[in-house]
Amino acid sequence: MKKWISMLLTAALLLSLGTAAFAEAAEELQEPDYSTGTPWMDIDLEGVVTEETETSPKEDFALYANKDALLTLEIPEGYPYGGTVMDAVLQNADDMKNMFLNGSPSSHDGQLAFDLFALMMDWDSRNALGVAPLKEQVDIVEAISTLDELTAYFLEVPTADQLAGLWGSGATTDLDDSNRKILAVSGIGLILGDSAEYSELTDYGAIKKAAYTELAEKMLGKLGYTAEEAAQKIENAYAFETLLAPGLMTNEEQRRPDYIVRINNHYTRDELLEAQGKLPILEELEQVIGFPETDDYLVMMPDYLAKINELYTEENLPLMKDLMIVKGVLNTAGSLDRECYEWAYECSNAISGSTGMLDDETVFSSSVAGMLPWPAAQLYTDTYLKQEDKDRISAMVDEIIAAYHGILEEADFLSEETKAKAIEKLDAIDKRILFPDSWEKYDCAELNFAAPADGGTLWEASRANTEYWIRKEVKEFSDPVDKEEWGATPDTVNCFYDAQTNSIYILGGFAQGKIYHADMSDEELYAKLGAVIGHEISHAFDSTGAQFDKEGNFADWWTEEDYAAFQERNAKMEAYYSAMHPWEGQDLYGSIMTGEACADMAGIKVMLRLAAEKEDFDYDAFFRAYADIWLTKDTLQMAYARINDNHPMAYLRINATLQQFDEFLDYYGITEGDGMYLAPADRVNIW
Repeated sequence: MKKWISMLLTAALLLSLGTAAFAEAAEELQEPDYSTGTPWMDIDLEGVVTEETETSPKEDFALYANKDALLTLEIPEGYPYGGTVMDAVLQNADDMKNMFLNGSPSSHDGQLAFDLFALMMDWDSRNALGVAPLKEQVDIVEAISTLDELTAYFLEVPTADQLAGLWGSGATTDLDDSNRKILAVSGIGLILGDSAEYSELTDYGAIKKAAYTELAEKMLGKLGYTAEEAAQKIENAYAFETLLAPGLMTNEEQRRPDYIVRINNHYTRDELLEAQGKLPILEELEQVIGFPETDDYLVMMPDYLAKINELYTEENLPLMKDLMIVKGVLNTAGSLDRECYEWAYECSNAISGSTGMLDDETVFSSSVAGMLPWPAAQLYTDTYLKQEDKDRISAMVDEIIAAYHGILEEADFLSEETKAKAIEKLDAIDKRILFPDSWEKYDCAELNFAAPADGGTLWEASRANTEYWIRKEVKEFSDPVDKEEWGATPDTVNCFYDAQTNSIYILGGFAQGKIYHADMSDEELYAKLGAVIGHEISHAFDSTGAQFDKEGNFADWWTEEDYAAFQERNAKMEAYYSAMHPWEGQDLYGSIMTGEACADMAGIKVMLRLAAEKEDFDYDAFFRAYADIWLTKDTLQMAYARINDNHPMAYLRINATLQQFDEFLDYYGITEGDGMYLAPADRVNIW
């Protein structure tokens, strides 16, 4: 799903130092014995592995393969984790910084990126402006005295100038017809992130609340509020979010495979008009943003729509205003003067466990890529990426897809009818490797803002950028979805599968360094980038991807019996991960991990098929290289964040994946009674 364009202008610069409130909360979290995980301890957590920790490939392969590296690995300053993937992040950050410091733009779009970078670096201008533009927006909200005036605010203030919203809306791709766009209505993001935190605050939630509260107190104080007034506003903001939370799905619910079914609620215009009640949702979409009137809308969270309509009252007006103000100051702190920027840095580091402060050039080069993704991406591609690497990786993708045919054909739980459709979908996957073949679709010719030399400011440029993306979204709404247009930029340090275009992205920012280079051995290439490619292909057939057909439509292409068998396998996978504990007393949510875990296992399975065709293939080198790609060291806060991630923790991506395969068990002589052994009847590899 595309993110709402109106959310592009958020605090892109939050990273930083710890606070007193954080230190207190973190101290309380030192009580558990983090070495008590089952069936394996969380070796990714900083401090768990020591020189005295014993290793054996038969008991804990991740520990055996990565112990020496973990003992010397340091979490880089300014980041919440270290390891192989972080090395790619660091290289990307360094490359982006050098691109802006040493390069020169030769196009309109390139100049936009360089001008935005210069505006971010212009502390004289930012400090002179201070919080004045934010205060102007806050004062408008403060002046609202009736519910009618709040409604007028949403209908009269341009979206780019609104402090914060009480619902989400915008255009997205229709789940049922991936060739068309649809207007969607959703909930809002909460300050603490997860609606479950508002019924029972977790340890990690307490850390986030302390950090956000401290940042909000400082920002409100700088805007002229007394300490008592600031405290009341923050209390009101959390109080209103507590009222809203029951209408929002929890993070766990949003990451479950049935999320797609739950959000796919089509309303006619009359039905939405009735459901919105007092809320001016349709009026804002049409009169303020400029979308045309249609007769088909996607209401992603009907419970939230009912809840906010119920709470949209004169009585709750002070709470709603204070929530908008608190969220506004939190979202914009990093875009203001140096003091606010450093406060935002402190807040983010308190939440992530990072220490220190990255240099401005590193932060702002990344921020430019976030706000002007395609101008920055073309500069990055021209500077760092090579056609020969694109060709080599594309050929490997073809090889892996061909091998994946065998996996689908051998799936004994599928009928021939479903197998045929699965293979059709496999062959229809669009390969998006490193960078696009053409840049015509991605220009920003209609975007302009003043450079520093012309008196421009970061605030004004950010506003112009937000307005541009909104205009573009409205202008293109009535056009068919351009399925050839990339949904991610080449500089991104990631790979993924997009179900609505049935495409895989193997992006240039990820295929770097230890993950991919031209001189890799077959063993290393297969275990690292090869396994990732296999992983992304298999997302077409995981618990979420399986709900979309080869055209990217949310459609049932399975026989009833086959899908029931597939769901049984996913249920077994869910139970398998739910029985694991990174440390005693800490549960995992197997319900959200089936897709990513399925993809990890299928990625290794397809590469083992290719390895079997190689003469003298070194399986030890292959398995060690696979362990190396997931080499990770986390701060405690990062470990807590990963518990709610649909990706298994890194050490589980190694151990839980490899123990599914006879090739691994046989090579290391792992048998019943060993910690790495998993009996054939207990294995959960779906494909």
